[in-house]
Amino acid sequence: MSKEAGLLKGGQSMIEVSAPGKLILAGEWSVLEKGNPGIVTAVNRRIHVALEESESIRATAVDFHIHDIGGELEGDRFRWQGDLTDDQEKKLLFMRGAIEAALQYLGDFRPFSIRIRGDLASSDRDDDVRKIGFGSSAAAVVSCVAAILAFHGIALSSRQARDLIYKISTAAHYLAQGRIGSAIDVAASTYGGVFVYRRFDPRWLLDSLSSGSSLSEIAAMEWPGLVVEQLEIPDGLDFAVAWTGNPASTSAMVEKMNRWASKHPAEQRKIYGRLAALVNDLIDAWRRNRRETILSLTRQNEVYLRQLGELSGVGIETPELKRLSDIAERHGGAGKLSGAGGGDCGFAFTFDPAASERIRKEWRKHGLFPLDVKMAAEGVG
Repeated sequence: MSKEAGLLKGGQSMIEVSAPGKLILAGEWSVLEKGNPGIVTAVNRRIHVALEESESIRATAVDFHIHDIGGELEGDRFRWQGDLTDDQEKKLLFMRGAIEAALQYLGDFRPFSIRIRGDLASSDRDDDVRKIGFGSSAAAVVSCVAAILAFHGIALSSRQARDLIYKISTAAHYLAQGRIGSAIDVAASTYGGVFVYRRFDPRWLLDSLSSGSSLSEIAAMEWPGLVVEQLEIPDGLDFAVAWTGNPASTSAMVEKMNRWASKHPAEQRKIYGRLAALVNDLIDAWRRNRRETILSLTRQNEVYLRQLGELSGVGIETPELKRLSDIAERHGGAGKLSGAGGGDCGFAFTFDPAASERIRKEWRKHGLFPLDVKMAAEGVG
């Protein structure tokens, strides 16, 4: 998409944008390999960004109690002004990356004040924000990028605009996260709904970023391997979500998995192949509304993830996550972790609302935290 395509004359002086979080329903870990599918849903918890005209770039991150920090673009790098602690720099890492990528894409820009807040995290009694596994960093990047583009006159509603937001946000998130991850969470925050996702070729993206191509040029290209294909929710599917109470570090787990895979490539290929084949079967069952097959494949997905954790030494299925899935199965449902594992969230599928309520009740009894979370059709906007 060219910068002119969707440019509203003069831009706007005040913008409000939000983007949803995500839960991965199937294909964790194996989706990191090019060509392997994952199924992901956006959820009805969002990151909100307000942006307005200003004499210079200023930023506020409400959830982190960071207010009115200045920043400027130096060459093609965006830097905060003033003295920030290491902790503040870390908390603003994804916001900084989003601003930098959006400004690189635009070239010419107007200064603005940007304010971000969210409801994707959990707060304890001391108001300490804690990660719960809804992809808050990806939603923050997507909402910031979209708000900056909208402020400069780019309409957000078309598929072409969503593709642009995804590509800019993926470049920003991928680099900020240390060049790891599938960007399935970025896609969920951008497009919304439930969909099949196949990752872009990461080597191609890194080569393109290091080749001297501008972000504007890269965003205009077709990304090899990338697939985003919407799915209808099967009739009668009931979706329950619970938090384990323990946050997990996806980046640390991916690094550990990569070390294992480099020493055991054949084992990795074998189990990733099983996972990918299962997800392809699940996509077919999902489209055909085959209820029992959806439940049985979801249960088997959890078994394969458990096996992957045992083989690799990466703590994918924690005792809490196993308890979550066991309780779901006892009540006729299918439960599994969502995302990299190691904590965060899991979910249960049933086709019986009464069974879902029994699952939630037993989760509470066993120290898990049911959340009021639903699949959400709306993406960034």
